[in-house]
Amino acid sequence: MAAAPARPPRKVSKLERALAICLSLVWMGVGSVALVVALLHARWIMAVCAAAAIGYGIAWARVAVLSRLLSWPRLLMPWRQGK
Repeated sequence: MAAAPARPPRKVSKLERALAICLSLVWMGVGSVALVVALLHARWIMAVCAAAAIGYGIAWARVAVLSRLLSWPRLLMPWRQGK
């Protein structure tokens, strides 16, 4: 059996794009503050969680910039856009 063709990503509305920008700013801001606190107090688990939060913020920024929702493969491997 052949695999079903992948659906193209859905475009987001202006309201959803604004929400993605807000989410991006919140996640990156909180992640940055948590990273500073983690490094000052040598809390390495917190630093890993903070780095993940910053990465999640970057993912929301990509949604806002590209103006479309991202699938998990495109989110985790942005360099493979052509496939």
